[in-house]
Amino acid sequence: MAAEPEIWTDPDRPKDFPKPQETIARLAKATHAFLAGETDLFEVSVNERSLTHHLAVHIAPYFDQWHTDCEYNRLGDKGKNLPRPDEFKTSPDDTSAMTIFPDIIVHRRRTLYNCAVVEVKKAGNRRGLDLDAEKLRGLTMAGDYDYTVGLHLIIDCAKAVVADVVAYRGGEVDGDLTAYAQGLFIQ
Repeated sequence: MAAEPEIWTDPDRPKDFPKPQETIARLAKATHAFLAGETDLFEVSVNERSLTHHLAVHIAPYFDQWHTDCEYNRLGDKGKNLPRPDEFKTSPDDTSAMTIFPDIIVHRRRTLYNCAVVEVKKAGNRRGLDLDAEKLRGLTMAGDYDYTVGLHLIIDCAKAVVADVVAYRGGEVDGDLTAYAQGLFIQ
């Protein structure tokens, strides 16, 4: 697992800042409640934005005193940007950043306290998987964002289950946290 970020030693860090495993456990409980309570969304095959909105509604009560937002593209008062990954550059001179809109984040608005970032895909939708992975790497690495945990959820709408989950920490896939998450999310 990745080393603890500097934020854990910050004396101003919120006292209710959950550790990575606790964050994943809360997200798993919320996701199971979402899957059981929103079956009509799966029956009509709504788009991913609708799914992520309703999932965020279920996540929010598990993170009291935190903000749960969808498509939130701010870092303080500025836009949320990551360097453009090589595969998305149009020429060698293209070094501009890309504005990002994470599907769901758990954070404290207008601070650097970032708890979780979640990207969601419907099973069978391969479009954007690489970009989601780049966002999760960029948002969980040390630096401006430093989200404690990033999760990539693949939801099988036909079965109303999580088909796969990958956990990110420290800018990379974390095998131990992924195994832990799979044990909680995949039934």
